[in-house]
Formats: sequence, structure tokens, C-alpha cells
Amino acid sequence: MDNRSIASIFQKIADTLEIKGENVFRVRAYRTAAQNIISLARQLSDIYREDPDSLSDIPGIGKDLKGKIIEMVETGHLEYYSLLMKEFAPGFVDMLDLEGLGPKKLKKLRDELGIENVDQLEKACKQGKVAGLPGMGRKTEEKLIASIGHFRKKEGRMLLPEAYEKAEEIVSYLSRSKLFKKMEKAGSLRRGCETVGDLDILAVSKDPGKAMEVFVAYPEAESVIAKGKTKSSIKLFDGTNVDLRIIDEACFGAALVYFTGSREHNVEIRKIAKNKGLKVSEYGVFSSDRKTGRDKFEAGRTEKELYVRLGMQFIPPELRESRGEIEAAIAGKIPRGLVKLSDLKGDLHVHSNETDGNNTPEEVIEKAIELGYEYIAFSDHSKLVKIARGMDEKRLLKHIERLRKIGGRYKKIKILAGVEVDILADGRLDLEDSALKELDVVIASIHSKFSLSREDQTGRILRAMDNRYVNALAHPSGRLISRRSPLEIDFDSVFRKAAENNIAMEINTHGERIDLNDANAMRARELGCRFIVSSDAHSLGQLELMVYGIVTARRAWLEKKDILNTYPYSKLMKALKR
Repeated sequence: MDNRSIASIFQKIADTLEIKGENVFRVRAYRTAAQNIISLARQLSDIYREDPDSLSDIPGIGKDLKGKIIEMVETGHLEYYSLLMKEFAPGFVDMLDLEGLGPKKLKKLRDELGIENVDQLEKACKQGKVAGLPGMGRKTEEKLIASIGHFRKKEGRMLLPEAYEKAEEIVSYLSRSKLFKKMEKAGSLRRGCETVGDLDILAVSKDPGKAMEVFVAYPEAESVIAKGKTKSSIKLFDGTNVDLRIIDEACFGAALVYFTGSREHNVEIRKIAKNKGLKVSEYGVFSSDRKTGRDKFEAGRTEKELYVRLGMQFIPPELRESRGEIEAAIAGKIPRGLVKLSDLKGDLHVHSNETDGNNTPEEVIEKAIELGYEYIAFSDHSKLVKIARGMDEKRLLKHIERLRKIGGRYKKIKILAGVEVDILADGRLDLEDSALKELDVVIASIHSKFSLSREDQTGRILRAMDNRYVNALAHPSGRLISRRSPLEIDFDSVFRKAAENNIAMEINTHGERIDLNDANAMRARELGCRFIVSSDAHSLGQLELMVYGIVTARRAWLEKKDILNTYPYSKLMKALKR
């Protein structure tokens, strides 16, 4: 079980204990443990395998929680959590995923209106019953209805980071058996889609029978759906379905193409083959032998081999969505310099404990050095975000001075002083220019007034981008994938203004954001924008989430040259100038 899953279980235990009215210190212990686990740079399973006793060295992990972690790592589930969930109706605790609905409000909905699931909550909202509760109101009711809509879209699907970590755990488990010659994730996960349903794994094995025995014995498997010689399916305790297919090595590439591409992409591939008198399937590319009447294998050992036989460039997995990649590959116009994780020279949007980050600047810097970065920018919050202890001008100037002193102690990395400054409702910034001009990088963002009209929201952002100190627009759409809709914005106007004013668009990898998404990033690129990929990290572990921003950038056909934080330090500083 990966860190994200373990932290999620501890967080849900804390929520349910709070709903039950349990001791506040006990609730806080689980919340603290969840936060510390998600901040870890290493997987708990790896720590446990090396030295189980060292789990106690993790802050907030005492004897009881250590035992629970061991149980989850060894068995894939936690008996205490299962028993706790049985005290509530199915789907009740899941409602905590709805934006604006915490344990206290959820308890009130159950106690006052008898609400036990999303369907009942939606019905109560539409009947106006929720608005009548103390502390709720009509606005809360409207937000819940919108959030329920997002919740339904995500039902049965995982966010990309969660899916990736689950798949990595399974691949790691299978690899330890030494029965597999090749293994690769496929499906929407390999394409880097922001949400993923089932997990698909393709493999080549020297002993398929034993390989399948190992797979169906996976500790986190609740049940075996099917078991065969070449395909088996299991269902994990969290409801995720996982398929393993054993593929002949001679057609492994063809199978990867078939099981990775979207349905539309695969249809187009088959059309191309047909027009050339060929057939294509998960088993390879075939021509018809006129003498024998049999199909002759032409290509399929590798993905590149298959695409080349069909007369096109290799198409990277992230592009296989039938969004023009087939035509581009035939014309030889697939970008050869699609950005890679190794291209990144630094991160321009990181938080420290000066506001709502968990770590000191020094701790963040050491992690950035470990990641091989050439520079790191601290972009903590401005004063509007009170819950994050945002900085006013006076505090910001002191923070800048402190960062300059800290930076003087490091030779391997450049320390940039930045800020995530809020855009006010009228388009002014939350800090005076006299403070902003002292910074290396200014990232403007919206954390309030999400419900403004399209005209007002767009105007607000355009006015903010006229400020000469703004270098980037953070998480521009303001969305949260499963909980909050994007802002009502004329994106084309924003992108044109950004290109005109040399303001970068951010692809933010923090939490549920992935913002800009791939479609908006593609359009922004068409209109001349440049970008930054940012972790928006609030803990050390989150600094490693940049991979998901890179996946999104690749899905948007972005190249290394399009992303400012692939530039070396001197070139970056020139590029940031307005």
C-alpha cells in the first residue's frame, strides 16, 4: 500500500472519529500522521522492508500507529478502518470529498436531516432543506449541488497521481518475483489522463502460469475476478480493478500501442493500415500472403516498429488521443523535443513555513539540491489568504532579506525570492508595487470570489496582468478536478494578454489541480504563451510531483523551449524580465 493510500485512510479515520465526537487529541494524532506521511520522500513500504523499527522515527508515529502502518503494508488493508466504516452507511464518509463539507457539517446533515449518502444529499439540496439548517444557507446549498456534479463525474475513477502510485506498487511487487522479463503500464494511465479508471499492466514472462499465481496473490487484492493463462483480473480493497496481460515478446510493442491508445486513436490506426492493404491488432501488423492466403507478420516487436511500418513517426503515449497526432506523424511533424522531467532546472512555486508550508527554507533547499535543481523559488502567500498566514508588505520584505542571507550560504543552487500574490476582485494585487519590485519572481493567483461572471472574472485577471511585476499566472482556471469547476473566464483573452505581456501560464501539479489542463495548455501555446511547471509544494514529498505537470505538458505537445523552468539560471532571469 502506497503512502497516499495510507495517509488517506488515516485522514478518513480522523474524520470519522470527529463525526463520532471522539477525543480531539486522538483525532489530531491521525491528522498529523496523515500529513507527515504524505510529506515523506520515501515509501513507507520501503522503509518497513529495510528496518521496521525506523517507522517510529517518523514524527507523529507512535506504537499504535506504527502497528497500523505495518498491518497496511503487509496486508493491503486495515481491520480497524474496516470496522470503523461499518458504523456508517455505505457512501456516507465518501461525502467528505465534496467541497465545503467537513466532518462537523456532515454530522449536522445526518443528525438533522437523516442524510446518509450523496443521493439523499442532492435531493435535500434541491428541495431547499439544507439551506434551512443553521450555518448552511442558500450559497452552501448551491455549492454542494455543483460539487455533487463533480463528484459523480469522478466516481469510479482515481486522480492520476493516485493511479500511478497504485500501479507502481503492483509493478514493484510483481518484479520481486523475478518471473517477468518486461512489464509496462498501459491504458489511460500511460497516456497521462488526469483521472484513471481501471489499471492495465502488460508483461512478458518466462513462466506465465507462475506469474499469474503471483499476481492473484497480491496482498491488496480483495477478490480475483478472473484467472487465465494470458489474462487475469483482480479487485483491490479500494474497489480498483487491475488487469494483467501476459504478451508474447514478438508482439509486445503492438500490444502496447493497442492497449495504450484511446479508442479513437486505435480506430485511426486501423484505417491507416487498411488503406495500405495491411491489418493491425494487438498482435502486430500483418500483410496477406497471396500464395498461401495466410497473414504474414510485418511488425510489432516494438511500438516504433509498428508506427514506422504504417508510414509514420513514433507517437509518444501521451499524444495518442486522436487530436491531430496521426496526421502530424504521417507528415513528420510530431515534436521531437517534447519536454521531459530531466529537462527541469528548478521549481518556481514552492511554499515554506513562512506561510502554510511544512518545512523551513533550508529543508526545502536541501531537497531541491537532492533533486538536482539549479534554482528554487520560494513563492509564499500574500496577506489575503489569512488561513495560510499570508504575508503583508513588511513581513515579505523581511522574508526576502532572510532568503538572500540563506542563499549566500549555498553554492550549488540559486535561491529566488518570490511570492504568490492574490488578485483582488477589482484586479489589483494584494501587495504594493514597492514590495513586489524587490522580488525575483511574482506569481499572481486567485483564491477568492470564484463565482464572478465571465466578464468580471476575465477583466479581473487582465487588469492584474497589466502590473509590470507579474511574471506568471498560477493555476489559471482555479479548478479542482473532482470538487470545483473552472472559473468562468475568456481563456483566449487571458492567453493573448499573457503572450503580449510575457507572462507565463502555470501548469500546477499540487493536489487536484493539474491546472492548466492539457487542452487549455495546447490553446495557450497556439496563442504564443510560454509556461512554467510548478509543484506548488507545501511539503518535501510534494516537490516530486513535478512528473505529473510534465505529463500534462507533453499531452499539450509542449517542448522544452516552451517551459521557462527548463532554462538555465541566467537565461531564466532574462526570460522573466517584463
